[in-house]
Amino acid sequence: MSPFWKNFPLFCLSRRRASSKHVTEPQEDDFSRGSVRDWYVAGIRVLRIRKLPHRSRVEICGLPLLQIRRSACKTRYCCGRIELLKLRVSGPLSGSAWDGPLFLPRERHGRRCLFWNIGSLAFQDERSGVARVTRCLLRSLRSMHSFGYDVYPVYTTGDRAGYVHARSFLRRMEGVCGNEALDEPVIFQEGDLLLTPIPDVREVETHFHALKTLQNMGVAVLFFVHDLIPLQHPAFCPDAFRENFARWLPLISRFDGVLTISEAVAEEYRAWRRENVKDDAPFFVNWFHLGSDIESVSASQGLPDSAVAVLSAMKSRPSFLEVSTVEPRKGYGQALAAFERLWAKGIDANFVIVGRKGWKIDKLAGKIDKHPENGKRLFWLKGIGDEYLDKVYESASCVLFPSEAEGFGLAVVEGARRGKPLILRDLPVFREIAGDHATYFSGLDPQPLADCIETWLEDLKKGRVIPSSGIKLLTWEESAEMLLSRLPLK
Repeated sequence: MSPFWKNFPLFCLSRRRASSKHVTEPQEDDFSRGSVRDWYVAGIRVLRIRKLPHRSRVEICGLPLLQIRRSACKTRYCCGRIELLKLRVSGPLSGSAWDGPLFLPRERHGRRCLFWNIGSLAFQDERSGVARVTRCLLRSLRSMHSFGYDVYPVYTTGDRAGYVHARSFLRRMEGVCGNEALDEPVIFQEGDLLLTPIPDVREVETHFHALKTLQNMGVAVLFFVHDLIPLQHPAFCPDAFRENFARWLPLISRFDGVLTISEAVAEEYRAWRRENVKDDAPFFVNWFHLGSDIESVSASQGLPDSAVAVLSAMKSRPSFLEVSTVEPRKGYGQALAAFERLWAKGIDANFVIVGRKGWKIDKLAGKIDKHPENGKRLFWLKGIGDEYLDKVYESASCVLFPSEAEGFGLAVVEGARRGKPLILRDLPVFREIAGDHATYFSGLDPQPLADCIETWLEDLKKGRVIPSSGIKLLTWEESAEMLLSRLPLK
């Protein structure tokens, strides 16, 4: 007979894997599935560790103490909401550090797979132009079933070389709480495509050997190139961004091909490749155009209290609208100086800016905030929703885009879709998109733009402004179809 005290253990460990059999919705901040370990003292649970593929949490007496969040190429150690330590993964995984992506010989009958690498979108909700394009195209691609490929969003993490299905991301896109336990490993087969629309140098560097393994096994590895601005106009970009891009572009040029968002960017990439890549292996380069119906995809609703006054002011006089992040290459400084000259001449017109504050813009941002016309004929709307943006477009007389460098220019097609005339800098990519259906100007000084706007206002009174109605506009479904038509599908 065992001693009585052995029936009352002071310390014990309970270890289980949470079952999803009866769980219909994620609970407890997505920790309802995965492994759970409990430590008890005198029958009282004092420590619990919850573990998922990309997140772990340590709880003491039911209170969260430490969280470990693993995302693409980095691991964050947090106490509550306070980040204590961040570890980044860099350099290619090789040898015993990775077990390689899962791959099977060509046994799947019927449809191949197009794997859409969402990158950092799996871990955070980004609202940049690239992120918006990635989501819009994914939604449209998944609605198509006639081109012989199944489309799956995927992502990879810093601690393994394979990819996982982004099912939790799809649930969030559909308005349902995501659950990372659903994100199972991807099994590739010969003839599949892996397409990455979001540039990320750390991901490519870390998983370079894994990507090469996929390529050697017959999976086409392709990347988007949205523009070459960091190389062509380095002064417009933060140093870190420029340095990352300079490492990223040669790396992706060692795989199967790139797809650009305009013919102009495709030609720029071909010229760069001829000068910088000494490789005679077959390489795919093609282009397509983006959609213009942004408001139909995940549109955010609601208007701020200030919207009535802003929209009323826009309708009371001619209003020129520029929509983009406020950063040096977008030409905001030149545009503001041009309007200051027009206001000094007694010309009554609004300059409306829609866009978040970007980099290297503190001086201009301070000038706008303190400008005597701010809130009168100068308006800066930061971080507005889709419904408000749509009403701002509707109230504008003209869409102005004086950007000095672009890969495409979503505001051009968004403005044209709403029937707004366009004033654009004379760039090859804008000529490609708008052709003869826009007013163009040249030069970096304020006066040429001021003269162009003044002439445009005179033409408006005479009813002879160049309309944008002749521009060939694509929906996101048509953009996705164009993308597919340019891919090397089998």
